[in-house]
Amino acid sequence: MAENKPRLTRLSAILTQLQSRKIITAKQLAERHQVSIRTIYRDIRTLEQSGIPIITEEGRGYSIMEGYKLPPVMFTEDEAIALIIAEQLILKNKDQSLAESYERAITKIKSILKHNQKTNTEFLTSRLQIRNNPKEEKTSRYLIQLQSNITHFQVIEIDYLSVEKYASQRKVEPFALYTTKDNWILIAFCRKRADYRAFRLDRIQSLRVTNEQFTPHGITLEQYLENCRKQWENTPDIQLSQAPNTFALNQKNKVMQRVKVKPFNLIGIAIRTTNENGQAEKEIAGLWNTFLAENTVEQIPNKIDPTIYSLYTDYEDDHTKPYTAILGCKVSTLDNIPQHMIGKSFEGGDYIKTSVKGDLMQGLILKEWSRIFTLDMDRNFEADFEVFGEKAQNPSNAEVDFYVGVKN
Repeated sequence: MAENKPRLTRLSAILTQLQSRKIITAKQLAERHQVSIRTIYRDIRTLEQSGIPIITEEGRGYSIMEGYKLPPVMFTEDEAIALIIAEQLILKNKDQSLAESYERAITKIKSILKHNQKTNTEFLTSRLQIRNNPKEEKTSRYLIQLQSNITHFQVIEIDYLSVEKYASQRKVEPFALYTTKDNWILIAFCRKRADYRAFRLDRIQSLRVTNEQFTPHGITLEQYLENCRKQWENTPDIQLSQAPNTFALNQKNKVMQRVKVKPFNLIGIAIRTTNENGQAEKEIAGLWNTFLAENTVEQIPNKIDPTIYSLYTDYEDDHTKPYTAILGCKVSTLDNIPQHMIGKSFEGGDYIKTSVKGDLMQGLILKEWSRIFTLDMDRNFEADFEVFGEKAQNPSNAEVDFYVGVKN
């Protein structure tokens, strides 16, 4: 144990730490000062005997009586310099509310610096240059507000515009904040999706605090991030660290485009299925076996080309409820539908398009849909489909396009 620090210095530091936190444990103080817990007990008694109103909470730690005020804290020159460097870093961040709040705070701190410290910090400021955010952009303004919402467990409503330019309104329970590559990210429990979602603060168009409070979440930020790592084999930083023009919705850097799909007619074979208990995985695989074994493509009349479409439609609700899966080809007319097949008139609309490449025999399609289910897309559940064109002819190295219907 490092007992060699002057006791007066340690007592002063402990007093400062008690003022800076709501509660602190003897173990935390002992680790901070590299002394034994018994030494901390003696230090606390000494402070109490000197008239400091320290409250001991059994099993929790120590705090100072609310309302008790001490003279302003004096900063060493090194500490003052650290504050000035921090000021320059924070002023370069892209959230307006953080920059403004810190600027007000640092002005108050500067007011209690010694005269020579003020001179030195002003000189240092003129000799510092932070190269982050050289254009001085301020792309968000909600960081300070969201910190308050997190600590007070307030439900908020946000108008959100995704990078793919589709808008949605969400009621969310703020959970945590982090920053990566100049972007601040809000992690929140989205009531619309009944799951945690990540929202870039620069994509929040407006924010409203409701009168509703939520029950504190049952997991920590570390647990949330660990769950993400297990699910994607990467941290969420990967999807959120891209510049706006290359921002991807997923953790594998797959670019997703918003496209307009024109109406078309489809003839093929179909089943009614559900994703519950892995039923769709087995039944759609069986549908594919039938489709290929019976050479269904050659039996489809009036087909435009041999490209195969796997269409999912007639959803009862969302992807967790029954829907119809159709394997077929585009046709010029539905006037001639073979008896063992069905015809479907697809209305087209707004879609998010993405592509995957890999081995179809290794669950490529199922893995991609599992990923899509987790994404924060405002789906309409009218129809979704996959396209198996020329690039999908080699099953071991196939490229398949996915189209997910979204609200306009």
